[in-house]
Amino acid sequence: MPRLLAIALLLVAAITPRAAHAQVDVPSLRWKTITTDHFRIHYEPQLEAWAQKLASEIESVRRAVASRVGYTPPQVIDIVVEDPLNTPNGSAWPFLVSPAMRFWATPPAPNSVLGAARGWGEILSVHEYAHLAHLLRPSRAPLAGVIAFFVGMPVSPMTMNSPAWVAEGYATLIEGELTGAGRPNGVARPAILRTLALEGYLPAYGELDNTARFNGGAMRYLVGSAYLDWLQTQRGDSALPQLWRRMTAREKRGFVPAFTGLFGEDPSVLYGRFTAELTAQATSARRTLESQGLARGTLVQHWSMNVGSPAISPNGALLAVRRLSAKGTSEIQILSFAPDSSRKPDSLSSADRAARRDSSRAAKRTAKRAAKDPEDVPAYEPYPKPLKRVATLGLSAGAAYDSPRWMPDGERLLVARLVPLADGRARPDLFIWNHKSKQVRRVTHAAGIMQADPLPDSERAAALTCGSGTCSLLMVDLRTGETSPLAEGGIDRSYAGVRVSPDGKRIATARQRGASWDLVVVDVATRATRVVGPQDGASRYSPAWENDSTLIVLSEASSVASLERIYLNGGDVSVVARTLGQAGVPDVASDGRVWWLDLHARGFDLRVSEAGAAVAPAPKLDVTDFPAVQRISQQHALVFDSVAVRSSHSYGAGPFSGTLLAATSSAPDGESWSVGANAGDLLTRLGLYVLAGGAAKGGWQGGRAAMTWRGFRPELQLQLFSAGHDPSQQQRAGGAALVGYDLRYSGGLAAVRYTRTGVRGTSTLRLGLSSGEIDPANSTPFDRSMGFASFATNAIFTPNPKSPLLTSFAMELSSGTTNNYDWQRTTAEAMIGIGGAVGLGLRGRIGQVNADAPIAEMFNVGGTASPYIDASVLSQRVEHLALPFNARSGRRMAIISAETTGPFRLYHDWIAAGASFGDTWDRVIGAEVAMRVAGLGALRLPNTSLKSGVAHGLEGLMRNATVVYLSLSFTP
Repeated sequence: MPRLLAIALLLVAAITPRAAHAQVDVPSLRWKTITTDHFRIHYEPQLEAWAQKLASEIESVRRAVASRVGYTPPQVIDIVVEDPLNTPNGSAWPFLVSPAMRFWATPPAPNSVLGAARGWGEILSVHEYAHLAHLLRPSRAPLAGVIAFFVGMPVSPMTMNSPAWVAEGYATLIEGELTGAGRPNGVARPAILRTLALEGYLPAYGELDNTARFNGGAMRYLVGSAYLDWLQTQRGDSALPQLWRRMTAREKRGFVPAFTGLFGEDPSVLYGRFTAELTAQATSARRTLESQGLARGTLVQHWSMNVGSPAISPNGALLAVRRLSAKGTSEIQILSFAPDSSRKPDSLSSADRAARRDSSRAAKRTAKRAAKDPEDVPAYEPYPKPLKRVATLGLSAGAAYDSPRWMPDGERLLVARLVPLADGRARPDLFIWNHKSKQVRRVTHAAGIMQADPLPDSERAAALTCGSGTCSLLMVDLRTGETSPLAEGGIDRSYAGVRVSPDGKRIATARQRGASWDLVVVDVATRATRVVGPQDGASRYSPAWENDSTLIVLSEASSVASLERIYLNGGDVSVVARTLGQAGVPDVASDGRVWWLDLHARGFDLRVSEAGAAVAPAPKLDVTDFPAVQRISQQHALVFDSVAVRSSHSYGAGPFSGTLLAATSSAPDGESWSVGANAGDLLTRLGLYVLAGGAAKGGWQGGRAAMTWRGFRPELQLQLFSAGHDPSQQQRAGGAALVGYDLRYSGGLAAVRYTRTGVRGTSTLRLGLSSGEIDPANSTPFDRSMGFASFATNAIFTPNPKSPLLTSFAMELSSGTTNNYDWQRTTAEAMIGIGGAVGLGLRGRIGQVNADAPIAEMFNVGGTASPYIDASVLSQRVEHLALPFNARSGRRMAIISAETTGPFRLYHDWIAAGASFGDTWDRVIGAEVAMRVAGLGALRLPNTSLKSGVAHGLEGLMRNATVVYLSLSFTP
């Protein structure tokens, strides 16, 4: 069923933030489809096993979710299974006509906030389908469906009226109730809630949707689901479905009135009571933990925001860790520990000596202040002084490095970074960084390396690689980048973490077992694997070697993630670190000390436990303190029925649907309006496009039909057009002189386009041919045929990540015959700018056509681009919405713009055209809001451009004139 795009565009911005990611489809892949009774599952070819398992259970998931939510969407749901960035993620698109879900198949790590899962596909399908069953519930108001159709409303009132914390919190609640796993049943959610409550830092009600604080984006999932669970406990399991029924009643109600009428209080009031109870539960849990005996080691550093796992250098003097920089971007920092006072000055490194000098200077300054004011009270410093930074590895082409591990020489580190593939996807690869020489060398290519640990010979590394919906272990040759399998994962048997033993003979890792994780040791020589540690059902993961016979691991045995020591010979266990929050991935220094991260409300603390430190294991916390502690029981978890799956088939042109389009423009060169339709599939493989309309005051009128096929690379474009333009009707002085430019132009276009994504940006090559007939208003019709080649590229450089350097370059060559006159035209455009919150840029565009070209091929600057004729076919028509058509014309053209970057653009343009430029430049200043949206398959949208602005002429034709312009346009 089609929808009016003009309204839909306004809703996309409100809806898509709930989608966890943007569309990153590659329609040229050999996509396949599995069809069930109520779903179409489209998947990348390497994800067939993953998609088959999903298809076998998805109907059972549908029944279970619908039974719990109280509504079953009647629509057939499309599911896209993909792996664009080797990142776990999922999203639901609750559109009334073409609802869809998108699953990113790479599974999460066991220490992720996503929690434990029997299968990643199971968690995704329950969570995302819960969104659709919740948000697609229709309104029962009279004529609601009819009104929604005619105004083009693509979503239900539930989608529009549900706060983000309600939508995400409810799906997370259902995820936990039906699977017995996920975030509500993991150790991360209670640890975060407990820590926030104990430190008085729970988000206010108004912060639930999002906040810039640490873990702020997760509040809607974690706190939202806990609050909804608490409400359900007060009023019973039917309370929330009753709330959804009130929100879709015949009587129109928003969320707050519907909530207040059901629960008797405003949601913010009851949220206050919930946080009070949660704080009491957290306090009870703290007393229990303290009575069992905490082991928190020594605080070394107090950090805000997110921090990666620590890596201690072989000599124990340096720490490598991923942190947020002062500019708000991720970087790897190498920090020097404060020098040991027992070490002689000559044995200190240069960094240690500098740290000692800084400490001495600080002491002298303190003594001087005390001498001047003996009654002053010195500041209390609860945290250690910051460690001295000795090296930093920042962004490369906008991508951050991660997972640092030291090489045996203590100078180089293995690091991983996401690298784009040519088709627009990306894969993490392995690099070697020498922090002294500042050199970075790439080791692998498109290998999906998430992390790696070197062997003692420095020539090989064991690595964790993810692909095809699972994670496995590889051996990597660090000299050549060649890889060989070490331990193969499966859909429900992924590996996580990789650490090489001190003797280099074994690899420690974790392997999934249902909703739990086992410790596994892999023999490097034989590739044999064996499970180690106690077999008590508790998850253990993130191992680090203490010595050749002992591992330090993260354990969930007490329902709090703590550090345990596992003795491989005998399987004995002792606790190394136990904290109020949650311990992070450990590392063990050469002196036996264990370094680890400790969660607090605003970030992480770096702590160290002395060599051999141990306390007795503790029992699990009392589940009555839920949600401040982990919910242990999984007795209510469903086992979803698995049924036989129908044979897959080629995706072909995919599920086809359409959208009505409504475009308009109003500018000094006239007004135009057009309506049409865009039809296509979910992956934008095939697109059909028609648009037609009329005009006033000299605007464009006519129509265009287009087909685009992206089933292979390069993509194929075919277009037919017929358009008219009457600039003589422009309302300006001397408008009648433009009567010679009035025309009707009919013809066709065939083109191919190839796009390649590089490390720093994207490049596009387009080749095309066009032929048609021009019918001028004051002379006989004549033929026009032409060919063109265009190339465009852009790149981002990040010497300063907060203000990246933006560059772009485009050139187009066209040649043809018009009314038996041959012509050749060249245009080029370049831009350089600084991005960021307030960026600045300089843009230049030039063009030239041969001197004996006909007047129809001369440049005309000003006006609106034709909505019906491809811009490459009319490259002599240079759009400038602030100017009327033919504000400047001639065989040469130049536009120079000083502008701000970003969607809100301030600009100062210098415009010239003619046989030569001389001093005759028009000048225009203006402010403009511009939005460009690439084709969106979920809504069957073509490429969309919206521009709205106001401009004032300083010199030339528009001197002292102020104009307002608007343009909503589409391209196939």
